[in-house]
Amino acid sequence: MMTKIPGGGAGLSNRSGSCGGLVAYLEKEQLGHWFGLDLEHVPGYQVTAEIDANKRNLGREADKYYQIVLAPSKAELAHIGSDPAALKAFTRSAMEAYAQNFGKGIESKDLVWYAKIEHSRSYDHTDRAVQLGEQAKGGLKLGNQTHIHVIVSRTENLREYKQGLAEGLHERKNPYHLSPLTNHKGTTKGVVLGGFERNGFSQRVEQCFDRGFSYERGLTESFRYLHGMKYGDGGLKAELSQAAALERSQQREQARALELADQSRQAELQVSLGQAYQQSDARTLSQGLEQAEQIRQQLAQQRQQEQARQLELERAERLKHEQRIEQDIQRTPRQDRGMHL
Repeated sequence: MMTKIPGGGAGLSNRSGSCGGLVAYLEKEQLGHWFGLDLEHVPGYQVTAEIDANKRNLGREADKYYQIVLAPSKAELAHIGSDPAALKAFTRSAMEAYAQNFGKGIESKDLVWYAKIEHSRSYDHTDRAVQLGEQAKGGLKLGNQTHIHVIVSRTENLREYKQGLAEGLHERKNPYHLSPLTNHKGTTKGVVLGGFERNGFSQRVEQCFDRGFSYERGLTESFRYLHGMKYGDGGLKAELSQAAALERSQQREQARALELADQSRQAELQVSLGQAYQQSDARTLSQGLEQAEQIRQQLAQQRQQEQARQLELERAERLKHEQRIEQDIQRTPRQDRGMHL
């Protein structure tokens, strides 16, 4: 899973007065078909109008909106069959995590955001293949490249803010200005309270996908592993490498055990069938076939039991992994350089 929060989009500044340029750029595959918290099939002009209108007390050089890119891996896309409905549900849960990550007690409804699903991606100057001269800049990437672009207003949803003020739900004189690029993280004193922990957001987006679609994530495809191997110190890298090696060893042992069990039972089945067909007596043949069927049923049951046992082990390991993630989020990160992986 890649979760990216770039400063702008396609060379377009998010400090301009309008997000219209970015919206127009994201219409390149298909016009319209934007979606939001509870809206579908939203046209581009409506996206631009609503986000542009949702700003208050922002200076000329201040960011007016932000773009978030959610890019599931090929394995994750295969798990959900690249289902558009599933991708929309995932995006909505990710935006709930985005709102909660500011630590201000707000929800997705307190934001103004719209998203769009795209199915192609191009190589740019940041790709290693372009840097090595293996691919040309602008060339299309192969394989399933489905991903989601989200445009979110920096300013809290003014409609929800005013309604809350009128109903006495809060006494704030001004709406929140919410920046995911802030350097504040869980600040409790001073002018800025809360903040935005970008690594924590990436991990929570990952959890949204895993919990929403019962995805059994291996260590080596987790944010914790990828970020740690890229930015962690020697001790963390050694710890993660050891854990990854153990996981690979366990996977090989499990696969081998299942293969040997299958081979043994299949051999027993073949012998039983061969003996049955060699019998001239109809009764003996019938008994042999019944025995072979029993073996076949036992083999199917054994596979089901092994799969269930393996699923329980993976669930237990995933729970431990999520607990470690929560602990990592609570601690001050070693380095907060990784906005995406």
